[in-house]
Amino acid sequence: MSRSASEGAESRVMSLLYPRLLPGETERRFRMLHEAPAGGHASMAANHSSRAVYAATGGRRVTRDELDQLRGSVLRVARDQGFPASPSAAQRTAFDRGTAQVLREGCRMVPGEAAQRQVWAFLALVLLPDVCAWRWPADAGNRYVADRFKGTDLTRHALARLWTRAHVLRDDTADDPYHLLDVLGEADLDQVMARRSALAGSPALVRAIVRAHRDDEAGGGAASRTAASRTAASPGVASRAVLRESLTRLLRLTAFVDLDSASEPELGRLVRQVRSEARAALGG
Repeated sequence: MSRSASEGAESRVMSLLYPRLLPGETERRFRMLHEAPAGGHASMAANHSSRAVYAATGGRRVTRDELDQLRGSVLRVARDQGFPASPSAAQRTAFDRGTAQVLREGCRMVPGEAAQRQVWAFLALVLLPDVCAWRWPADAGNRYVADRFKGTDLTRHALARLWTRAHVLRDDTADDPYHLLDVLGEADLDQVMARRSALAGSPALVRAIVRAHRDDEAGGGAASRTAASRTAASPGVASRAVLRESLTRLLRLTAFVDLDSASEPELGRLVRQVRSEARAALGG
């Protein structure tokens, strides 16, 4: 199925509307997070809140059974990575990858619903407080980072950032549509997603950036790569430095070039060219 056909089919599926936790309740439950004893956050978990509202239109309300199923799916991913024992770095990465896919496939929400901060506050503080506290534990002073739970910054939220990554990087042309989630590490992917309005707002452009980075690291293994991309794979400059320099150059381009109208192959060629120029400028 082509990408346009897939997106068309997806758009015909009714979006689910999620509870939006009211600000006062968000603050109360964030305080509860700090007051709960070690290992006691599961007692906070629930599939509803009397202090939440729904959008009036745009889909149908998610049921409590569906919320239970979503919680169960995320819990299975967490348990596969050692939950509730403290996770290693590798386990955290694997959890993020698996949960991103679960959220993107299981939530059945459109981007407009996913942009609502209070939706993610509900999911982190009501439905999955124990899992989110496990993934993003308190510091030595027993303080949790508000952005990971409240939804004040969705690029840093424990769950919202994962949904967004899976939504943006989903590649319907591949056998594993989520294979691009494995290409960049946390810090590098954050560099891309933090530029959401200019770059991450175009999923096709983000996919092109990630593919080019993957091919650059592979060092010329793909037969379809151009001479420019093979040059970009030359040794001597760290791939992270090339990524960040190329992102800066792409940001400049968005000021006067409409990249939204470009096809994915065109974006791929452009990004590989920009990476080649970035590596050359860095002395590679």
